[in-house]
Amino acid sequence: MKYFINAITNWRDFSGKTGLKNFWIFFLIFSLMGIPLGFIQSWSGFEHLNIIYLIVMIIPYLGVGFRRLNDAGINRFLFLIPFVGLILAVFPSKETID
Repeated sequence: MKYFINAITNWRDFSGKTGLKNFWIFFLIFSLMGIPLGFIQSWSGFEHLNIIYLIVMIIPYLGVGFRRLNDAGINRFLFLIPFVGLILAVFPSKETID
């Protein structure tokens, strides 16, 4: 859960780096949050709960995705292409030579 909270608190950082583990744990929690929100939405009758969640989370999601591709040494704007960004996020971190 700390990876999810860390990604949300760093929502403005689009140029840093995020490791594989951080990205995939964030993506897992981000995806799985739809299940309880769906139950709450159907129970309460509030039809737009999932839409509100997606609108609120789009910037942290893009931020962590951009940082992940930046860490892998890939053009971060490729994360904007659906599914291509997730495939490219699998690539390992780029090694820096000092």
